Amino acid sequence: MGRGGDLSAAMSDADAVVHLAGALQAIRGNTYEEANVGTVRRTIAAMRGSSVRRVVYLSYVGADPDSTNEYLATKGEAECLVRDCGVDSVVVRSTFIFGPPDDPGPSAAPFLSKDGKAVSVIGTGEQLWAAVFVGDVAAALTGAALDPAAPNGTFAIAGPETLTVDAFIDAINHHHVKKRHLRRVVARLLAVGLPTLTRTMVDVLAADSLADGPLITDVLGLDRRRVGQVHQQARRADLQPS
Repeated sequence: MGRGGDLSAAMSDADAVVHLAGALQAIRGNTYEEANVGTVRRTIAAMRGSSVRRVVYLSYVGADPDSTNEYLATKGEAECLVRDCGVDSVVVRSTFIFGPPDDPGPSAAPFLSKDGKAVSVIGTGEQLWAAVFVGDVAAALTGAALDPAAPNGTFAIAGPETLTVDAFIDAINHHHVKKRHLRRVVARLLAVGLPTLTRTMVDVLAADSLADGPLITDVLGLDRRRVGQVHQQARRADLQPS
């Protein structure tokens, strides 16, 4: 359910909860503490007295309450709350998530070239991402929540291929596109004056995004799709007669 609904009422008869709320782009009065920890605290509070027996939490690779990066630290704090909530729990740490061509998602959309214009890339573009398809993430979270054989614990989910960020951008654009690389130090300085960017966000995007634990997809026996597969499936679907 959405952020503004009655959590207690929604969970009263639920068997499992999948917590997705969180933010890498903490702007417009929002904070990393509120977005990534506060939402989990309220979810756990609403579970008390309910029929919920399992909670699944979508986190990010590298989450650690002792991290110097505020996003990773608050994600790590939230993981601790989930593990200690008193019911079965599964933490799924995801790499960078992308969607299909017609709905790339808020993370991947800025990497789509418009009218041949250059795409802005934080960092050298040589950082490594095992970007994961949103449909595969959804299948893994559903399986972790509903499959009785799914074990408790902390797992990762990542795509089946590792690409440089520059190669990933070319893949989702279907061809080589111009890129404007912003060195991390320059991007961090720009973040002081840009309302849509934070230094915390800069440091996450400039780093590798790779699996940091056992894959939940292996545990559940699920397939993972490469960027090219996702786009080929989308093109075939577009060619089907309506």
